[in-house]
Amino acid sequence: MIKVSDNYYVSPQISEEDLDYFKNEGFSLVVCNRPNGEEDSQIDFEIIQKRCESIGLTFINLPMVPGNLESELILQTKKILDKNQKTLAYCRTGTRCINLWACANVFEADVDETIENATKAGYDLDHLRPLLISINSTAS
Repeated sequence: MIKVSDNYYVSPQISEEDLDYFKNEGFSLVVCNRPNGEEDSQIDFEIIQKRCESIGLTFINLPMVPGNLESELILQTKKILDKNQKTLAYCRTGTRCINLWACANVFEADVDETIENATKAGYDLDHLRPLLISINSTAS
């Protein structure tokens, strides 16, 4: 799990056993950005969702096919950020989660600051700069 901002963390695939830890750490929302069936050993989102619900965590399934940054996914991620809840988003490696976060974040935040936060979290998003600038300019 990697902290990206005060209330947003990204992670590679999680297991249902991880959820008690996240609950104890004050998370209130878990987002799955991974479609089921990408790998044989992958835990289907329904298992994670069921465990989240049983311990009082909100779960949102928002799957993204790698490389497919659709505007609807970005807008849904912005709605998640707007909730200002401690959120853990996961996918296979965390990359899709950070990409969606960056695109949603620049609706209200500076592009350079967004890329810098991602870099501090270990993700190089400079390749997204033109897209982030475009989103930021239309949101202003």
